[in-house]
Amino acid sequence: MKTKTNNKLLQKISTPEALKNAWKKLVKFNKDSHGLSGETIELFDKNLDDKILSISKKLKSNNYYFRPTRGVLISKKDKNSFRPLQIPEISDRVVIKAIAIELEDIFKPILMESNGHSFAYQKDTGVKDAMLKAQEYYNFGNKYVLEADIVNFFGTVNKKELLENKVFPALPDDSLNSLIKDALSQRVGNLTDFDTEKKTYFDGIENGIPQGNALSPLFSNIYLADFDKKIISDNYNLIRYADDFIILATTKRECKEAYHKCETYLKDLNLQIHSLEKNDKTKITDISKDSFTFLSVTFDGKLLYPSADNFEKLKNKIWELKEDKIKLNLFEFLEKLKNKHEGWISAFIYTDLNRYSEELDYLINRIIYIKLEKIGWKLNKNSLDKIPKKYRPKATSPYCINQNQRSNSGIPLTSFLISEKIKKIKIKETLNAEKKIV
Repeated sequence: MKTKTNNKLLQKISTPEALKNAWKKLVKFNKDSHGLSGETIELFDKNLDDKILSISKKLKSNNYYFRPTRGVLISKKDKNSFRPLQIPEISDRVVIKAIAIELEDIFKPILMESNGHSFAYQKDTGVKDAMLKAQEYYNFGNKYVLEADIVNFFGTVNKKELLENKVFPALPDDSLNSLIKDALSQRVGNLTDFDTEKKTYFDGIENGIPQGNALSPLFSNIYLADFDKKIISDNYNLIRYADDFIILATTKRECKEAYHKCETYLKDLNLQIHSLEKNDKTKITDISKDSFTFLSVTFDGKLLYPSADNFEKLKNKIWELKEDKIKLNLFEFLEKLKNKHEGWISAFIYTDLNRYSEELDYLINRIIYIKLEKIGWKLNKNSLDKIPKKYRPKATSPYCINQNQRSNSGIPLTSFLISEKIKKIKIKETLNAEKKIV
């Protein structure tokens, strides 16, 4: 193969403007997120211009090197096993994101062939669009859903096959090849933090593509593009989000046929799907009788809403704010609480959130009450509200602030916030419709 000597790709991603754009597009919800060195998003942001300029100079002089990642184990749904993540340093995340943005444009024609079927790491689409598409398929008579799961997808992707046969040949030059290889081959630098049993989750992690890396979702789409083409050409209603996918059909038999096709097509990619016979991670559901959950959203044949597990995670994150290890003054505490509340509602505003609104408000009122007590506020119990038994753990105090006191917190009631956000969405939709007419 003729060597590509042009270095325009490296020039593009190494400009301060490209790196600043990558920084803006990084997920930064958790300001305390950090790599192995301990440098957080918040600390990086304080010296942003200097950091960006330093990264730019190193890239341009071919002196940028990725550092070891911080290994993290995330509990899976079954609570009995873990998913290994590799958390890069903040500067490494910026570089990887800049590369990902550039590659996304290059591979847009390939990704567009899966348009309407693949929803992860695509511009102007995401979880919302995937779930609305599932609802649409159901409303057109597809009452059955094949919920599928690929066995250890990120760990078993053939990285050599991916890079040498799918990624590098499509690039206009080879100036990013080494960086891409290195970005996908960062070692875990804190293995000694894990006991012998948990270390095994990182065994062979260098063979696949790392979870927690901004390139991995894009590369999952590239690697599975051939799978998408075959399933779509077979006229199946595919909805894929990275390595997770569902197929909706009119009959159970059609779902079984789709399952066997998926088995065959994934085998061609050296991937394996969980067995349908075991009926655990891969299964067929009659949506008219039972709800199913995909991407943390449940659909019961009528309504979409955040899954029970997702709501529990939100509650746990809110409870974490009361821990002593988080030293927040009252203003900081209320600001963090408000952000978690509004962020969750914004993410799921297209679903039925009102089913959780009462419980969520009682939880927020309880957390505020606990915080006020901790900082020495004396509240008259006669003026307080009480949490209904169905919303509180056994043998815990029922007291929380009342609705009037809540109004002074700056955190609106959930039902009010939902209605306000829906109003804004409708106004925006009306304005966009009027613009199209003009």
